Amino acid sequence: MNYFKGFVRKHPIVFSFGVFIGFILIVILSAIFGNLWSGNEAYGQPGGIASRLIFIPILLLWLAFLGWLEPAGFTRIGGWSVWLLLLVPLVYSILASAYSLTGSLHLGFLGADMPTSVIVFIMISAFLEEVVFRGILLYGLIQAWGSTNLGWSKSVLVSSIFFCSIHLLDVLGGRPPLNTLLQSVEAFFLGIILAALVLNGRSVYPAAFFHIALNMAAYLSSQGLEPATSTWLLFSTSMLPVAFLGIYLLRKRSEQSDVPNEIMEGI
Repeated sequence: MNYFKGFVRKHPIVFSFGVFIGFILIVILSAIFGNLWSGNEAYGQPGGIASRLIFIPILLLWLAFLGWLEPAGFTRIGGWSVWLLLLVPLVYSILASAYSLTGSLHLGFLGADMPTSVIVFIMISAFLEEVVFRGILLYGLIQAWGSTNLGWSKSVLVSSIFFCSIHLLDVLGGRPPLNTLLQSVEAFFLGIILAALVLNGRSVYPAAFFHIALNMAAYLSSQGLEPATSTWLLFSTSMLPVAFLGIYLLRKRSEQSDVPNEIMEGI
């Protein structure tokens, strides 16, 4: 394990590509299981849910074996301040999603029925992404680059790039290329605020809650249908203020840290 940790510190970009490829393999295997056990829902297949439920504890056990489980933010729920902090960007993001996808700020769609399988799928998928991109990747990069302002900036930038790149794979499922590109831009901005929440709260759970809530709101407002290109353009650009807030929070948090290895003791 010491060899692996040393490798991460010496080759953070190679490590990032390894995590990226590993997540792609998880998605592929989940798609195979989803086709084998498709159920009645086109979105939220039982096979896809079951496979993700298998991979999450495997990844968490691996983090525990590395000694990363606690410092990466999986053993604490985060203080009340970070939970209050996420409310403003989350409400804004849901409103931006609603307006972009429906043309209205009316939130009546939030009371619409959603199949249980879809709810579980969204929750499990979003949490799996947080485990991989904010738990494993972000923490590994900060170990390599340190908890200085520059180290945090590089770590958040690279982890957000890989997070948004994953969404480019949706084009393989038949989504229009331009829509896929615009969604990945939105995911990049989202990655910045999620990383800021993790680093400010020293916990992955506020970011996971944000991710799950926004994905559910987006699904409900779109009713599971593919939005138009203009809709994705509006949604992606409307997430820019959220990214700027994340950058501000990161700068403020890093300026309060005088010990470069503070992140090693727990983010």
